[in-house]
Amino acid sequence: MICFTSLFLALWATTQVDGRNLKIEASSLKLEGDIETPHRQLLPTMLAGYQPSTTVSDYAAIDRDQKIMQNQLERESDEGFNVASAIYKEGGHSKSYAVIDLDRSPDTYVLKNIVFEGLDSSGRPVKGRTYLTQQRNRVQLRYEALDGLEGMYPDCNVGGLTEIGAEETDRCFAETGRLTTTISGQRQTFGYSYNVLTDNFNARTLQGFSRLVATDMINCVRCPYPDVGYAVDYYGVPSYSNLWIEAAFDRKSTPYERGNADFSDWGHVGRAESIKIGAVTMNTFMYVLREFEDAIGDCLAGDIEAVSNWDEGVALYTGSLEGPDGSPRGRLLHQMADDHCSVFKTCGIKGNDIEGVSKLNLDMLALFEQGQRHLLSFDCKPAEETKNKIANLMYVPLIQGVLNAAYRIEFLDGYQREQGQGAAFAAAVLPRVHFADPNAAKIIYKNMKVGAPSTSHREVKEAFRSVYRDLNIDCLHIGGMWNKAAGTYYKGGNTCDVTKTEMTVLILSAIAGSILFALTGAFFYYRGRNHDEY
Repeated sequence: MICFTSLFLALWATTQVDGRNLKIEASSLKLEGDIETPHRQLLPTMLAGYQPSTTVSDYAAIDRDQKIMQNQLERESDEGFNVASAIYKEGGHSKSYAVIDLDRSPDTYVLKNIVFEGLDSSGRPVKGRTYLTQQRNRVQLRYEALDGLEGMYPDCNVGGLTEIGAEETDRCFAETGRLTTTISGQRQTFGYSYNVLTDNFNARTLQGFSRLVATDMINCVRCPYPDVGYAVDYYGVPSYSNLWIEAAFDRKSTPYERGNADFSDWGHVGRAESIKIGAVTMNTFMYVLREFEDAIGDCLAGDIEAVSNWDEGVALYTGSLEGPDGSPRGRLLHQMADDHCSVFKTCGIKGNDIEGVSKLNLDMLALFEQGQRHLLSFDCKPAEETKNKIANLMYVPLIQGVLNAAYRIEFLDGYQREQGQGAAFAAAVLPRVHFADPNAAKIIYKNMKVGAPSTSHREVKEAFRSVYRDLNIDCLHIGGMWNKAAGTYYKGGNTCDVTKTEMTVLILSAIAGSILFALTGAFFYYRGRNHDEY
């Protein structure tokens, strides 16, 4: 009893921030042996070693859409592409909501955040909260956990999953029944009906991350955010990432100002890689940064939601499939970094191993936790500095992806699969490179674009090396192409090798130094002789 009391007091103390009470939300995971008690755990589920202060499992669940989309694309068939497109556009696992027709209209408009209670098909309680304002007899109810905590993973998953019969409807509202709510202080009950397969949707989708760029990242308070600003400036349109993916799905060309891709001559393999990688490195990548930027804005405004947005950014970076310690295989940016560390010998705490968690993810975890601490204390300036470090490091796996593909295309018989990978990674990082040096971006694009006639790994590597300082990273972050069989770097694959340009500078510097040394020596020699003559 004493231990439990101490734990409770410790948890209570951690929620007192500048006089503000920050409620710690319960986890959606059940403890072994529990029966219908999914909220007993005091803290939300950990995300690859990161302990959120708020419950963000619903955000993290977006990686389940990514997994199904990838699996369908790997079928390399028109049918698989059609299903993948449905998942991309309609989702299935994140921000689930039902559109329900009530048997009568309430006396007043149903505003946002009104809770409706009903039953599922087995008679178990279900909750939904309105998330649009001025609704009448047709309400849109976002599913919630029974304790009413926003963001809980609700286990009603429909959306595009009906394309393959993978929907999960057990915890959805039953198709007919009664809903009870309180509106303007009046407890009211309504009859209702809806179709569980066609009227359950997802308000958070992989496509949606791109479609929200204009409203959530460009035309908003403290906007445009820096990184998305680079992208919109480069491509000329806010929905650049969605246009890329839809062009790959439809076997068409993109309509950008620069950096265009023509998928018309590519089959399923190259287009599938472009879609799989693009959905993570462009759509999700930018929304992760948006959540961190939003957290800083909330902090500056004194809003307690700052830490919630920070947790949401971590959730979208990591995903739910990584598990509490990051050891299972995920599908988002966290896994991408781990995949590349074995290729570039940047795994482990020292960044010189080929197995385990990437040093980048270990560094990111420390920064995630550091930013969270700053926000809990409303230390906004240090939190913003931490956010900037995170944004810089997030480009590392993208650059590694381009370099890996470039090397394999040129030297290891890489074909359309590697070309699709390289094109997608390049499309994600080109805006940042362009902001640093347009000429470097042109070189990378020329070598890595969809349908590039040839690829020079050396040119791509040197172009990246020329902007590392501007990107606030260095070659040690990137590592080199490691040949596991030979136990050494591939020839020309070590990104810390001296480039031709640097070699020229070194040679010229050495020559200039030698001349200066000789002139200095001659000066003192003749000065000595003159001194002797006196």
